[in-house]
Amino acid sequence: MKDIEIGPIRPPSESESLLIRVTRGCHWNKCYFCGLYKSMKFSMRPIEETIADIEKQATLYQGKKFKSCFLQDGDALVLKTDYLLRILEALNKCFPDLEYITSYARADSITRKSPAELKELRQAGLNHLYCGMETCSDRILQLINKGFNADTVVKSGCMAKEAGMILSEFILLGIGGKEFSEENAVQTAKALNIIQPDFIRVHATGIKPESKLGEFVRDGSFTLQSEEEIVIEQKLFLQRLQEMDSYYVNEHIINLLLEVRGNLQTEKQEMLSAIDRFLSLSPDEKLLFTIGRRLNIFFLLDDLKKPELHKKAEESLRKILSKSPDVDFAALCNYIRQSQI
Repeated sequence: MKDIEIGPIRPPSESESLLIRVTRGCHWNKCYFCGLYKSMKFSMRPIEETIADIEKQATLYQGKKFKSCFLQDGDALVLKTDYLLRILEALNKCFPDLEYITSYARADSITRKSPAELKELRQAGLNHLYCGMETCSDRILQLINKGFNADTVVKSGCMAKEAGMILSEFILLGIGGKEFSEENAVQTAKALNIIQPDFIRVHATGIKPESKLGEFVRDGSFTLQSEEEIVIEQKLFLQRLQEMDSYYVNEHIINLLLEVRGNLQTEKQEMLSAIDRFLSLSPDEKLLFTIGRRLNIFFLLDDLKKPELHKKAEESLRKILSKSPDVDFAALCNYIRQSQI
């Protein structure tokens, strides 16, 4: 049905989910690294429109069973609890087989709810929150204009967990540049050790030239890291995480080492070994894998061993060097990453 309204984004893990748009855009919309909603004025959809979309999709997908429903756009938790409860009631009525109802949620939106409200929402079916903490360094949070501090990040995560919700925390590697790389790794791990989310979803930062952070790169106050430096940051971050029952995942195509994923309680050493495997490559092979990965020739480190893929990556690298012998690979890889966001 053409008149069903769908937003522009959802988490990678919600690719098979029913999508219900409850807001348009992001009510904060001031983060210096994000350009997704900059041209969009934030609004809350009228409840009647949202419920009508739910009913239309129930008709459209009659007979199909969805396991999960994701509430769009940037943060459904900004809505009043009574409003959300009406949406959840409609969803459960029209899609009685749903196991998960999920949403993005800013840390400060969570903390504006009372513990009782969060539990009520959880009992009504909203049982998985995706939170873009990005970092837990106060200096970096201020640098990127996130709009809250590290204490709010920790408090919100603990509140979600105490309400019995599944919690996914999104982390941005490289969001502090060379200047705050170690601080990003150490402070973010420290906070996550307290929160102990169910999922730690790691993304490499892609800085768009037109963003405020892009301006910082141009004026020299923010220094892009090489792919290897971001991997070193990830190693320190992973080392500092406790062996807790949380699933750590490089899930997005934007990430260099997609195989670094697993349960921190049982697979932490295997993940560190995969990182060390990359770091132990010769400089030429590191560069070849990086370019091959960024061009989607390679997906896993084992792809380096495949002659046809190795040759294809070599040809691509030669083309780049023939056109731009002095190419800045850190800038090139950042350009490719930001185009994949």
